Amino acid sequence: MRRLWILILALSLGLFSLPLHAGKIYKMEIKGIIDKAILDYISKGIEKAEQDQAQAVVITLDTPGGMLDATKDMVKKFFDAELPIVVYVYPKGASATSAGMMVTIGAHLALMAPGTNIGASHPVLMPFMFQYQPVPEDDVMMKKATQDTVGWVRAVSQERGRNPDWAENAVRESSSITALEALELKVIDGVIENFDQLIKWLDGKKVRISKDKTIVLDTKEITIEEIKMKTGQMLQHLINNPNVILVLLLLGGLGIALEFKAPGMVFPGVLGAGCILVALLVPNLQINYLGLLLIIIGIAFLIAEIFITSYGLLTIAGIVSLTYGALMLFQTERSWNVMVSWSILIPIIAFVVVILLVVGERVLRAHKSKVETGIEEMVGMEGEALTELNPQGKVFVHGEYWNAIALDRDIKKGELVEVVRVDKFKLLVKPKEKQ
Repeated sequence: MRRLWILILALSLGLFSLPLHAGKIYKMEIKGIIDKAILDYISKGIEKAEQDQAQAVVITLDTPGGMLDATKDMVKKFFDAELPIVVYVYPKGASATSAGMMVTIGAHLALMAPGTNIGASHPVLMPFMFQYQPVPEDDVMMKKATQDTVGWVRAVSQERGRNPDWAENAVRESSSITALEALELKVIDGVIENFDQLIKWLDGKKVRISKDKTIVLDTKEITIEEIKMKTGQMLQHLINNPNVILVLLLLGGLGIALEFKAPGMVFPGVLGAGCILVALLVPNLQINYLGLLLIIIGIAFLIAEIFITSYGLLTIAGIVSLTYGALMLFQTERSWNVMVSWSILIPIIAFVVVILLVVGERVLRAHKSKVETGIEEMVGMEGEALTELNPQGKVFVHGEYWNAIALDRDIKKGELVEVVRVDKFKLLVKPKEKQ
């Protein structure tokens, strides 16, 4: 009887490894930058796995970087998990760059597929000569951010039994290594060809969850269940994409610029304002305001080119300003390797330049021509008073809204009017005589 009680007590205290039989493994995926939407997706997936008493959660990873806060919160979630979290850098050609390295080393088990890489985790990169370079550590804020990041990654590495010196080097020097090198340097636990082999590799593995709890995985008859992102999470993750934000900002600036050049078009201005609001208010990514300012200046240069003869100098200045602004837009001390893709940057800037300098100029000329020739033809046209003219108000004539002045008497709202003459951009009208 005494032995039975000792056995029960030992099991309750987790002094023995607890084998798990059958059950499920939940599969999740991180693809793209690590943001608040990804954090929400992973956190809720882990909670579901815990509630369903799954054996483990396997997260396939392919990321260029992400937000510092979201990354730290995700690793905290791993440490608080009651079941093994496995991060697998997959498929071949994938990378655990920057924030992805932190997520990988923070898992209970870290695995990589052949042909993948991990590292390059300097907190901030700034563009120099159109290339991203690490910011020098003699910058006070940069030094503070780097030191904080180094301390954190060393602590995580040591807790997981990984190589803290290499993790520090990945942050300070942006060191990047292959899967085989990572295994040799004890950064990861294994190099696995594919997901099926991963499941076999997990069988029998002892995973330390906490000081007094170790789990032995049994994956011989395991069921794999995939947890996918919900629609709201997918939309949030899409909008958090730096390429999408840049496109929205530039299209927004283009729309507002066209509205300024051809007042009264309305649609470009409304669409442009909407794009800018979505780009600045909806995403969770931090914006570098110097980069945003450079984008605004770049668009202003391109608009000025239409009105000022600069022999292309303003156009060149606009393109350079737009490019540097786009490259700097997401480079803050709270982000890791979040940057715009050149394959998106070059076409969108070319598009904006062409529209502003070619199409925009034609629209402006056409609009001016319409106003100039239209004014001569307005006399004698009929319309409707949109407001009471007492004596000033607004009328709707020839499909357009005009400021108007009543000549003979005050005109009530809804009354028919006739244009007598035009004074600059105001119509002088009288009540339409009834036939």
